Amino acid sequence: MKYYLSFLFVFLLIAAIAMPVFSATSKAVGPLSKVVDVPGSIKGVVRATTGQAGGQTTLVPNARLSLRNVNLASFLVTTVTDDAGSFVFENLPAGKYRLTAEATGMPPVTREIDVASGSTLVVEINLTLGVSESVTVKNEEGLLSTAETTTSNIVRAETLKAQPFREDDFQSALPLTPGVVRDSNNKSYVKGSRAGQSNYSVNGVDVTDPISGESAFEIPLEAVSNIQVEEDPYSAEYGHFTGGVTNLQSKGGGEKFKVSVARLFPTLHNFFSTKIDSFRPRVTFSGPVIKDRLYFLQSFEYRFRRDYVPNLLAPRNRTDTERFSSFTQFDYRVNKSNQLKLNVALFPQKIRFVGLNTFNPVPTTPNTKQRGYLISGSEQAVFKNTSFLNSAVSYKTADLDVYAQGSQPLTIVSDINRGNYFADTRRQTGRIQWIETYYFSPFEGAGNHSVKAGFEFDRTNISSLFRYNTIFLRRLDNTLAQRIDFTLPARSNFSYSEVGLFLQDRWTIDPRLTIDLGVRYDRDGVNRANNVAPRISFLLTPMKDHRTVIRGGIGLFYDRALPIGAYFGGSPVTGPSAFPERLVTNFAANGTTVVDGPRTYLNQVSGKIESPRSIRWSLHLDRGITKELTLRFGYLQRQTTHDLIVQPVVFGPNTGGHLLSSTGRSRYAEFQILASYVHEKYGNWNVSYTFSNTRGDLNTADTTLGDFPSLAVRPNEFSRLPFDAPHRFLAYGQFDLPYDIRVAPLFEYRTGFPFSAVNDRLEFVGPRNRAGRFPDYYSLDLQISKGFPITFRKKQYRLRPGAALFDVTRHFNPRDVQNNVNNPNFGKFYNSLGFGVKAKFDIEF
Repeated sequence: MKYYLSFLFVFLLIAAIAMPVFSATSKAVGPLSKVVDVPGSIKGVVRATTGQAGGQTTLVPNARLSLRNVNLASFLVTTVTDDAGSFVFENLPAGKYRLTAEATGMPPVTREIDVASGSTLVVEINLTLGVSESVTVKNEEGLLSTAETTTSNIVRAETLKAQPFREDDFQSALPLTPGVVRDSNNKSYVKGSRAGQSNYSVNGVDVTDPISGESAFEIPLEAVSNIQVEEDPYSAEYGHFTGGVTNLQSKGGGEKFKVSVARLFPTLHNFFSTKIDSFRPRVTFSGPVIKDRLYFLQSFEYRFRRDYVPNLLAPRNRTDTERFSSFTQFDYRVNKSNQLKLNVALFPQKIRFVGLNTFNPVPTTPNTKQRGYLISGSEQAVFKNTSFLNSAVSYKTADLDVYAQGSQPLTIVSDINRGNYFADTRRQTGRIQWIETYYFSPFEGAGNHSVKAGFEFDRTNISSLFRYNTIFLRRLDNTLAQRIDFTLPARSNFSYSEVGLFLQDRWTIDPRLTIDLGVRYDRDGVNRANNVAPRISFLLTPMKDHRTVIRGGIGLFYDRALPIGAYFGGSPVTGPSAFPERLVTNFAANGTTVVDGPRTYLNQVSGKIESPRSIRWSLHLDRGITKELTLRFGYLQRQTTHDLIVQPVVFGPNTGGHLLSSTGRSRYAEFQILASYVHEKYGNWNVSYTFSNTRGDLNTADTTLGDFPSLAVRPNEFSRLPFDAPHRFLAYGQFDLPYDIRVAPLFEYRTGFPFSAVNDRLEFVGPRNRAGRFPDYYSLDLQISKGFPITFRKKQYRLRPGAALFDVTRHFNPRDVQNNVNNPNFGKFYNSLGFGVKAKFDIEF
C-alpha cells in the first residue's frame, strides 16, 4: 500500500484532465475493425409479419440473403434460409458489411453491420407486407448457439462487470460454464482437467505459461470484448491441450473518443475502519487517431487486495496482492484490403504470504514476484475471391520469483507449522509465436464447403534456478519423525521449437446437417515427437420445426509435454538432471535413532517421455420449449493418457529414485442439464446441473516439480482428483429494473472437494483422497447497481455506483482441514471467507 496515495493522485489527475479534453474533441468517424486476428460470424432468423400491432409472425424459409463487404465490392457471399427461417455466415474477416434480405412478395431489407474479429452477431429480420421492416443486431452471449457443431460459453464484458465476482478478473468467466470448478487458490479446472491442461489465448495468441501450462496474462476488464470458453473444442485449429480452450477477444477504439473510470473508491475492512481491503481503480481511453485510418485503446488497472484467514491473529492474518496491468491496442487500416493491429500488455504482480492458511502462518509462507509482457502484431489481408489471410507474430514473457521470509528450515507439525518456506525458485521464460491462417473461398461439392488451413511456429526459452532448504517433519510431541535435505542449487537453461499444421472443413450437406472435419499435426519440441490428431463433429436438426438440435463429436487431442519434465533430463533438448535431489532420513519414536537413511533419491527418467493425449467424445441435445426457454441434455467423456508422473522407489540400502514417466492416466465423465432463458424484459438466465466423475493419477509432475513443489514425495495412486465435485448446480443472470437499477444474483452449489489422511511423516493413511470431503459448498452472491445520467457543459456522462454482496446466506465454506490422524482435531474444518461487501463506482465520459 505504499504506492496507494501517489497512485490515487495520478489516477484522478489523468481522469480529470482527460474528461474535458476527450469530450471537447469527440466526433463521429467511420468505424474500423476492432480486432484483425480471428474471423467473425453472422447468424439469425428471417420472419414475416403483417406489421399490425399484436400480429402473428411466421418463419420465412428460402429467403435470399446476400452479404457484401462495404470496402471490397468483390467480397460477396450469399445464402438462403432453411425451413426454420435460419441462416448463418461463417468465417468473415473483420470489417463493415451490407446485409440484404429478400423474400417473394415482400420488399427487401438492407442493414449495415460491423463485424469485429471473433464476434458472433445475432440478427433478427422482420419483413412486412407494407413498407416498414425491423432489423435487430446483437452480440451472441451464453451457452446456446443454433449454428455451431460444438458447444461453448460466450461471456461478454458487460456480464463480467455485472456479475458479483470476488476476483473481478476475466478468469472469473470460466466457472460460469457447466463442468468448470474453481478452488480456494483461484485455479479453474475445465471439464475434469488440471489447471495446466487447458489452452488460453488472447486474440488467438497463446498466453499460457510454458512451465505451469496455466494462464499467464492479465488485462483490465474495460479492454475485454468477450471471453469464449469452448466446452467441446473439436476444431483442428485448437492445439496444445487435453482439457478446454479459452479465448479472450479485446476491444479496440470506437467511433468516438471515450473515457471510462471504474472502481474509483477503495473498499474498507468494515464501515468503521480505515483499513483498506481492496482498491482496484481502472481507467480506459479509446477513440480515433486518424479518421477512418487509425484507432487506439489504452487501459490501466492497479489492484491491491487483502485476503484474510479468520483463524489467525491480526495483523498477521492476511495475504496481500498488488498488481498493475496495462493494455494498449492500435488498429490501422492500410487500405481496403489490409488491416493491422498492435497489442502491448504489461502485467507485473507481487504477492506476500502465498498459501497463508490455518496451519501455515506468515513465516512459513513464500512471497512471489511475477513479471510479464506481451507484444503482438497482426495483419488481415482480404482477397477478391472472398478468401482472406490472418497473420500474427507475438513475443511473451512470464518470469516468476518464489522466495521465503527467512533462511530457517521449515518444520512441519500436525498443528501449526514453523520456520520458513523451503523452496526458492527463480525462472524466466519467453516464447515467440508465428501464426498464419488462410480462409478459402466457399465452394460447392455435395453441399457447401468452408475450408481453412493454418500454420504455427513457436520458439520457447526457459532459464531456472532452484535452491531448496531443509524440511523437518515432527510429531505432535515435537520429536523428529523425518528429515529431508536437498543437494546444492541447480540451474536449468534450454530452448525448444514447436510446429503445428491444421486443415479444417465445414461441410454443410443440407440445411439440416453440418459436419466439421479436421486434422492437426504438432511437432512436440520438448520430446521431439510427431503427433497427428483427427477430429469430427456434427450438427443435426432432425425435426421440421427446427427446435430440436443434436450435436456430437469425437477427437484426439495432444498437449505439450510440460518442460518441467526436462528438469529430470527427460528430454532430448536438455542434458542431465538439473533439479535438486532429496536426502531423506527417518527416525524412531524417540526422534534421535535413525531407522532408515540418509537415503539419496536420484532424479531419473523411466522409459520414453510421450506427449500427453486425450480421446474425448460428446453428445448434446437442445430442445426449444418456447421462444425464450431452451433445455439442453448433454454427455461428455474423456480419457487422458501419457500424463507425466513422479514415483518414488527404493534401490538399495541408502539409495532410491524419483522416477519420471509418462504413464499417468485420468478420466472424466459428465452429464449436464441446462436451462437457458432469454427475454428482452427479464434478461438472460442460465441454470445448470452437472453430475461428473473425475479420476486420475495423483503424483503429476506439475504438483511435484512445479513452482510450489511437494513437501514430500509419496507413492502414486489412481484415485479421485483433488477437484472432484460430483454434483454442481449453478444459476446466474440479471434483472434490469425501472430507474436503471440492475440486480445480478449468482448462486452456486457443489459437492465438497475430497482430502487425504496423513501421519506425522506425511505418509498417506488409507487410500488417497478417500478420507472424506469438505462440507458441501454453496454461496449466494449478489450485485446491485444503479445508473445515473449526468449532463455537464451540454455533455452526457454515465455514473453507475453499486455494491457486490458475497455469501449472503453466511454459509460455512471452509478452505482448510486438519488431516493428520495423530492430531486430536483430525477432521475439523477451518477458514471460511464468510460474508463480504465490495463497493463499485463506474464513470463513462
